[in-house]
Amino acid sequence: MDLSALATSLQTTLGAHLPGVLGALGILVVGYIVAVVVRAGVRRLLGAMKVNQRIEESAQQRMDVESGIAIGVFWLVMIVTLVGVFNTLDLAAVSNPFAEMISQILGYLPRLVAGTVLLLIVWLIATVLRALAARALSATSLDAKLAAEAGMEPMSKNAGNVLFWLVILLFLPAILAAYDLRGLLEPVQGMLNKVLDALPNIFAAAVIGFVGWLVAKVLRGLVTNLLLAAGADKAAAAAGLHESVRISRLVGTIVFIFVFVPTLIAALDALQIEALSQPATDMLGKFLDAVPNLVAAALILTVTYYVARFAAQLVARLLASMGLDALPERMAARAVTSAASKAPWPPTPAKRRL
Repeated sequence: MDLSALATSLQTTLGAHLPGVLGALGILVVGYIVAVVVRAGVRRLLGAMKVNQRIEESAQQRMDVESGIAIGVFWLVMIVTLVGVFNTLDLAAVSNPFAEMISQILGYLPRLVAGTVLLLIVWLIATVLRALAARALSATSLDAKLAAEAGMEPMSKNAGNVLFWLVILLFLPAILAAYDLRGLLEPVQGMLNKVLDALPNIFAAAVIGFVGWLVAKVLRGLVTNLLLAAGADKAAAAAGLHESVRISRLVGTIVFIFVFVPTLIAALDALQIEALSQPATDMLGKFLDAVPNLVAAALILTVTYYVARFAAQLVARLLASMGLDALPERMAARAVTSAASKAPWPPTPAKRRL
């Protein structure tokens, strides 16, 4: 075998492709360095803009968006580098798919920029409205009073977040259209249309519920104070009820329930959700039908109590007038006298023990 001829052939072949290989390696090294530098620069820029912190404050959830964007830019530069490497090596069959993908990415870049700009504008508007709503609610004492009465957090915290996400939801179809995400746009648009159709019912239900709660609370306070001023609690204590039982509070709570429950059912009817309103309506109807029986039972119990108490006092007085109260004392005295008469006198002295 002629080794010199083989060496000459290899040298000729490598000599022809060696510049291309070295050029491809150079492009790969330079592209990798550029990708790393760009990734670090993008991450530092996003960190200076506090993107993660702002997203966490807005969404109340921690998300590492800075690293995701930096990694995406890194691989975009690397794909461009690979296209250049494969073209240098005359590997068109390998570089064409990458080149097509790059062209699609660059073609989508204007939509990506437009959608991102629109998203930032919407986020800014939602953030400003949330801050204004929170400041307006916290500026008055009504928010704190309602929160303390309902046993929940102040509305200034929750109302601002609800307004923030409502603004995002309203502009979400426009954002998806800017990104050209048709697959997500149609379901979101349908959901938004349903939400907008239900908003008048939700608003009406909220107004009815709030007004009913306010009226019930005022009537409860009015009835409680009137009964307290009329001496209902003192009369109940004089009738023998425990001091922990406050008739004024009890009647006030009953009035609150009688006013607020129908209002709550009316609010459910305003929502037009029969699965909730129909059982509540049926329950209220049965309760109202039972009210006469409950009142009659309460009257019977009250009359029976006073009649039994009057009869007990009458019987006690009758027996006392017959001298039965002194009977046990007399019987005890007779027993003592009888025992004394039977005992020997003088008493026998006790025998001494030996």
